[in-house]
Order: sequence, then structure tokens, then C-alpha cells
Amino acid sequence: MRQEREALILQLSMSLRQMFRMLQTDINELFEEYMPWNEFSVLRALYANSPQMASQIASEVNVTSSHITAVTDRLVKKELVMRKRSDSDRRIVYLEITDKGREVAEKLENLRKEYYKEKFGGWSDEEMQKVLELFDRVL
Repeated sequence: MRQEREALILQLSMSLRQMFRMLQTDINELFEEYMPWNEFSVLRALYANSPQMASQIASEVNVTSSHITAVTDRLVKKELVMRKRSDSDRRIVYLEITDKGREVAEKLENLRKEYYKEKFGGWSDEEMQKVLELFDRVL
């Protein structure tokens, strides 16, 4: 019985990994003409709350500050984000989403929502609730 349980746990972990990779790959393909997911996650954070310090965003999206700097450089070049220095402390730099950035963030968020609606469209509300309950037990 113990071996069967271990086999099930291994199968579950492999299936979860495979599912998350598939979802990430699909989203990256969906966004490919606009930006990779890591750029979108920063843009999305700024869309929800702008302006923010880079360190706040790094914490929110769980990456290093140097990663945020590199991503921000690309978003600034695309005119989706701008940097603004604090009036009270010139060492502090805030990131702020531009109007163009808001438009792109809205468009990509809608694409993402539609993808998930399609992907999970065959699941009943009860099935989704049960999966969420099971995930919550692990989290």
C-alpha cells in the first residue's frame, strides 16, 4: 500500500508540473507578439497599483531587484512604463505605467482570461471548487 501511495504522490507532482508548464507555454505563445510573461507580470503589478518602487514589485512577483531592472528597461523602451524619481529622496525611483502600458495590460489580461475560460470551460463549478479546496489543503 505504501508503494502505491508514493507512486500516486509522484504521479500527482509530475502532473501538476506538466500542467503548469503547459499553461505557461500557452500563455507565452498567446503573448508572444507583445511580451514574455515576466514582462507582463511587472506590467500587471503596475496596472493594479502605480506608481510603485521596483523593490515592491520584485517582492510582489517574487524576483530579484536586478531582474526587475532588466525587465523595466525593456518596458521603458516599449513606452509601457516610465521611471520617476522621488521629489523627497532622489535615490528612490518609482515605476509608473503609461497610458499605452494600461492599454496593453488590459488587452493581455483579457486574452489571459479568455484562454483560462476556454481551458477550464469543460469543468463544472463543483469540480473547480473541489480542486481549489484540495489545493488550499496543500497551500
